[in-house]
Amino acid sequence: MKRIFTLLVLAVIMTAAYAQKPEGVVMKAETKPVIDGVRDAAYDVANKYNIDQPFVGNTAPAPAPATIGAPGESTWEMLWDADGFYVFITVKDDEWYPAYAAGAANHWEYDKVEIYFDVNYVLEDGLGGSSENKGGNQGHYQFAPVPVQAKIDGTPTTATSGWVWAYKVENPTWTCEFFVPFSLMTDKEGVAMDRSGILGFDVTVCDKESSDPTPSSSNRKRAVWANTGLVNESYSNMDACGLITLDGVGDKVYIDAITLTGGTITEDNGTLQIVATIDPPDATEQTLRWSVESVTGKATIDQTGLLTGVADGVVKVKAEAVDGSYVDAEVEVTISGQIPTVWELNLIKNGLFDQLNENGQPLFWGGWVDGVYGQPWTVIDGYVVCQVDTAHSTENWHYQFNQTGQFTALPDIPYILKFVAWADRDRNICVDFEDTGANNYNRYGASGDEHATNGRSEWTFPVTTTPTWYTFHVTFDQIIPTTVQKIQFMLTQAVGTVFLDSILLISEADLALTTSAAMPEMASFKVYPNPAVRNLTVELNAPNTRVTIYNSLGVKMEEALVPGTRHTFDVSSYTKGLYFVKAGNVVVKFLK
Repeated sequence: MKRIFTLLVLAVIMTAAYAQKPEGVVMKAETKPVIDGVRDAAYDVANKYNIDQPFVGNTAPAPAPATIGAPGESTWEMLWDADGFYVFITVKDDEWYPAYAAGAANHWEYDKVEIYFDVNYVLEDGLGGSSENKGGNQGHYQFAPVPVQAKIDGTPTTATSGWVWAYKVENPTWTCEFFVPFSLMTDKEGVAMDRSGILGFDVTVCDKESSDPTPSSSNRKRAVWANTGLVNESYSNMDACGLITLDGVGDKVYIDAITLTGGTITEDNGTLQIVATIDPPDATEQTLRWSVESVTGKATIDQTGLLTGVADGVVKVKAEAVDGSYVDAEVEVTISGQIPTVWELNLIKNGLFDQLNENGQPLFWGGWVDGVYGQPWTVIDGYVVCQVDTAHSTENWHYQFNQTGQFTALPDIPYILKFVAWADRDRNICVDFEDTGANNYNRYGASGDEHATNGRSEWTFPVTTTPTWYTFHVTFDQIIPTTVQKIQFMLTQAVGTVFLDSILLISEADLALTTSAAMPEMASFKVYPNPAVRNLTVELNAPNTRVTIYNSLGVKMEEALVPGTRHTFDVSSYTKGLYFVKAGNVVVKFLK
């Protein structure tokens, strides 16, 4: 059934509510701009809007206004085409002073730009923008690139999710150019952005001079197009943002039907491209949401419809239209020849920390550091480093490292949590599975482990300076429809550095599918030098061992059956990056 309807009363109310907001019209691009921070002639057809409203906030006293020139000197322009938005920001500053110039971590308090989109049908809902790597906040999106000194010459950066930006600095004037794909933005119901509707939009320019006082949340200087912060900043509440419409979109054509091809997978980790045929062929929004469900087998699928086998059996592939038509199609695929490993069946995404974003942070992971309590986490040699600067005697949550809403554990079946942890001194740390604040941060799993708090899914335990595997057991007995699943490490029991690696969550049933049902162990062999330049030597504890090297994408680089206990690989042709050496059931990382 198509979502075609008219809400006349709501439309009248929305029109009245939006009457006082600035409005912009986004013209269609005649040619694609090059994302390099240089204003192309393509923008000559774009409308230009001023970024000249001082951000005053909702507390007294109001912060000082940003010093970015007279009205008309700092502006935004935007175009659209079939692929997405092109946004060009010009800032007439009196000094370029980003966070890297001050050696500061709080980049939002220094020179940079943030843009916001709200793609919901009802725009005033009290919600704010959210970083793109969190998948948006119920139809609200923030794109806030951090300036990097080596790339302020217009060198573009492409985020893993596909959006692109480039800063071009000619001190003190600077520009920032964006490309934001339409495919990134869905409303809170998961429906693709309606290009024919009214969208929420705003620009925030953060401003800082070297002579300003030490920045804080109360004295940040900002200028905006629309939302001056009387209710809250756009990150927290976009209700006061401006409105944009796309010129020349035309009427929306919905998908009527989807047909999928099937097939089989017969090789270990073999792939099958599922092909979708859409009717009518001229449907406006042809993006599909792909998913795979286990019937008796297991597989993964990406958002192009490429299916990868994991465990033998039958899986059901589903493709759903995201244009609001609610049309979908399913096909079953038979899988054989699989030799699954625990890492292929791991529910935690990027548990080996080998996938990083453009800022060197681990994909699918986030968290929060409360001011003076520590420094943001980093990834070094494939493990996470968390620096805690201030301890709290009773509250461990002032430093949080977590993965939220990225995995789905099933209720009422037993799971095993396993990871490696160590620290620069003997101390305690805490890990838990907890729900959102709306559900009272409920520890939604039960555990009979020694270190479990009150028999729930929270464990406080000692770590030492030696990397050690830790194993906990949990059954998620309190998952409710609104549960957002999260694994979280909390670290302010003591100051110092905590290291985390190889985080694994697997059901006992899935563990039985793996080769000899073996769990990973601490390294029983050595690799050196690490990092490697030309040669990599592997020293084994037993002869006649098969040793395999994989790259960070899981592609086998080479393999050798070692008759003795030592073997040297020539890795001089490998590109720089993270690699894995596997011998038996043990995996060791090395860098090239």
